[in-house]
Amino acid sequence: MAALTRDTSGIAQLRQQAQPQQAPAEPEFKGRTLESYKRMFTRAEEACTKARTLAHRDRDWFDNFDDSQWSDKEKGVLEKRGQPPSTSNRLRKKVRFLRGLEQRQRSDPKAYPRKPNDEKSASVITDVLDYVEQQTRFDHTASESFKDLVIEGIEACEVIVEGGETAINLLQYDGFFYDPRSKKTDFSDAKYLGYQDWFDEDEAIEMAIAMGMSEEDAKAAVEASFEDGVGDEGYDDKPGHMWGDQDRKRVRIACMYWKDGKGVWNYVYFTGGAVIKEGVSVYLDDQKSDEFPNGRPTCAIIAASVYLTRKNERYGALRDDISPQSEINYTKTNTVFNMKNRRMWQRAKGILPADASEVVARADGILTANGEYGKDWGFIDSQAEIANNFQFLQISTMEIEGHGPNAGLMGRGTEDQSGKAIALQQNAGMAEENDIFDIHNDWKLRVYRAMWYRTKQFKTSEWYVRVTEDNEAPRFVGLNTPKPKPQIGPDGQPVLNEKGEPVPMMGPDGKPIPEIDPATGQPIIENSVAELDADIILTLAPDSITLQHEEFTELADMAKAGVPIPPDVLILASQIRDKQKLVERMKEEGGAQAKLQQAMQQIEQMQQAMQAMTKQLQQAQQEAQQAAMQKPLTPVDMAKVDESRAKTQHIQAQTAQIGKELMAPPEMPEP
Repeated sequence: MAALTRDTSGIAQLRQQAQPQQAPAEPEFKGRTLESYKRMFTRAEEACTKARTLAHRDRDWFDNFDDSQWSDKEKGVLEKRGQPPSTSNRLRKKVRFLRGLEQRQRSDPKAYPRKPNDEKSASVITDVLDYVEQQTRFDHTASESFKDLVIEGIEACEVIVEGGETAINLLQYDGFFYDPRSKKTDFSDAKYLGYQDWFDEDEAIEMAIAMGMSEEDAKAAVEASFEDGVGDEGYDDKPGHMWGDQDRKRVRIACMYWKDGKGVWNYVYFTGGAVIKEGVSVYLDDQKSDEFPNGRPTCAIIAASVYLTRKNERYGALRDDISPQSEINYTKTNTVFNMKNRRMWQRAKGILPADASEVVARADGILTANGEYGKDWGFIDSQAEIANNFQFLQISTMEIEGHGPNAGLMGRGTEDQSGKAIALQQNAGMAEENDIFDIHNDWKLRVYRAMWYRTKQFKTSEWYVRVTEDNEAPRFVGLNTPKPKPQIGPDGQPVLNEKGEPVPMMGPDGKPIPEIDPATGQPIIENSVAELDADIILTLAPDSITLQHEEFTELADMAKAGVPIPPDVLILASQIRDKQKLVERMKEEGGAQAKLQQAMQQIEQMQQAMQAMTKQLQQAQQEAQQAAMQKPLTPVDMAKVDESRAKTQHIQAQTAQIGKELMAPPEMPEP
């Protein structure tokens, strides 16, 4: 399969997809006729004509290029007045604000084990998804897609494989088409999804040849497309909807995924003159069965919409702000016109000159009237009308800010409130926008799962993923790697290195010798992507800097007030970089301090024991001297004296040894 794309040089090219090394037998493909495919496309176009026209209006109002919020007729009226169009584009402000929230609330995928022994597999899948997300720059793609969801109401992308790597093909709203009978926001009930684009004649022929058509058939298909179809203005490409434009030498090519009666997804590339390529989708999901042991063929397009009407017309969150924006434009323009131009009255024709209004509007104008002011002519009081216009302007502004970037949501006007109070106010203001974020997060989750399915299906050779959780110590995760055979020591146990890992046995080529599975006779593969399995979810990570700072401040105030807060708790609650390392260092030093304190206690106890033994020795010696003056010492008395002297010397030796150990410099860890 391939993606219809256009590179930066403007040359259309076909991106061939990598195929699995051991692809299973494809299901039997039963294609349809070209006319059937064209009818499906036309049906989607005709059913969505009104919705697409309004979506283009919403996009034009958002862009406001050349004052697009004013029609040509309205611009003509303003030009006659000598008044330029005045537009306060709050629609752009709202979209930018919502995109900013989406970027701040970005979430990362995480895999969770399905079985108790799958913790390692889940960790590996999480690392793989993090790698694919960075390689595809999906965060940026998701933000661009979210913009389409807000304005036009639909976001879509194609998760494919290019050059052996997973790729994300963002689908523009103008090129995306779908089954008009679909009623679900995730298009899960759609029978077909697709996208189309225009290509120059030479580019279209090259693409058809790259897909397997002969040069003669490719030229015939392009020529037939020039003669096929004239349509309405539904699609925003400038020959309108037709399959070929003879004057500009351009051809429309469509890529469509469609589901057959058995629920198997197929693909087709076609133009107005011929089917270029078709077949069963090469992309598989995780729904395994006897018929599909490796997974069921699935649609590579993942789409979502936020709002639907009863007629299945889809629209975005910007639609509700079109009327308030129009009221703001009209009210503001009329108010300025009434303030600048004073309306006048005259009792009879000829009292005021024909250019009286223009003369009065000028700052240096001098009006000559044939009559008495207040009796024959005068000014119409417009202050009440101007005041009413200001009130209408305020009402419209409040309405559009009610579901847009108001001061509370942006954290303005809350200088005297705590961080927790600001967060609560912002959460309350975002309650009305929860639908669009919920739809977008579900769409991202389905894209992440498709990323894993593509990786699991097409990544069959040995490769490594660089994990950048810690910039100072990046690590690499090996996938589909042979397990090295460990070295065996004299005791019959594997030899371990300093990290406690088995030392691999090296071959003559300097590479590790793989360990062989005795049951199969094949090398044992570690982290086999095809065998890894886990549940993938999104871990929501909203911006919590304000709440974290407030919690740290409260803990610091409690510590100052005398509450015994452990130092490691304060560090973990702070926003210090690498705080986990600081806590570990503190624990190590805390352990050393505890050992020192214990040794000091032992010395003190020994000193007390030595003093007691010394006292006993001195007492025994005095008693021996007194007894010797009266009568000679017996052997029993001499033994008691020697025993007391030996105990005293032993205690002195232990005390000296402990003191020597305390005075010795600490051992430095190896780098």
